[in-house]
Amino acid sequence: MPQYRSIPVPNKLIDDLDLVFDLRRIIKIGKDTHTPLWSMNRSTAWRMVKRVMKNANIEGKQATSKGLRHGFGIAMLSGEKPAPLNIVRDLMGHSDSKITEIYLQAVGDEKRKLVMQAWD
Repeated sequence: MPQYRSIPVPNKLIDDLDLVFDLRRIIKIGKDTHTPLWSMNRSTAWRMVKRVMKNANIEGKQATSKGLRHGFGIAMLSGEKPAPLNIVRDLMGHSDSKITEIYLQAVGDEKRKLVMQAWD
């Protein structure tokens, strides 16, 4: 049985999805809200991510689904208002915070950005 995680998204995304999938009406009439909006297997999703990354001229490890996930983890834990580690752990679906702590080990551009913020 598939395992799902609830991820908060911006209201704008909900509005856009509602235009296409009529989400608010489905919820209002009490229809099954556990049905996926679209059917897609992992291979198809992986190819889609690769195509989008290629069109955006993004190459290397970051141009993968795993790269997107890693970027999300880094973004959530860095910046002016980093998210609490337990929140990121839940969003990433980790069972142990030790796994999530990997994203605290920023390197390269992420590390430079964090150091530069200290100078502000």
